[in-house]
Amino acid sequence: MADKPVRRLPLRQLLTLTEKCSHDLAEQMHSTLLARVSDCRDLSRPVRRRSHFPTFVALHNSLQRLEQASGETEALVKFLLEQLTEIREHARRERFNRR
Repeated sequence: MADKPVRRLPLRQLLTLTEKCSHDLAEQMHSTLLARVSDCRDLSRPVRRRSHFPTFVALHNSLQRLEQASGETEALVKFLLEQLTEIREHARRERFNRR
């Protein structure tokens, strides 16, 4: 994340940071979250590839990994929303200062 508080960053740096965060979020969704959802689905579907009766421990561990990935995704989304809100406020301040 940023060394300086987000409010103190120039708009160009804020946009760059936001772009990186959105890229990280997309990567998180495609690589981690999608894989974890797929693992849970494979364990819980009627016709299973691995075993006809998955163990409770396997299902529990899969759900824990899915919950962890979901928490990481939520944190990225929250940070991205804060940055986007700050960009909007920065644009409002600039518009007000130019009048």
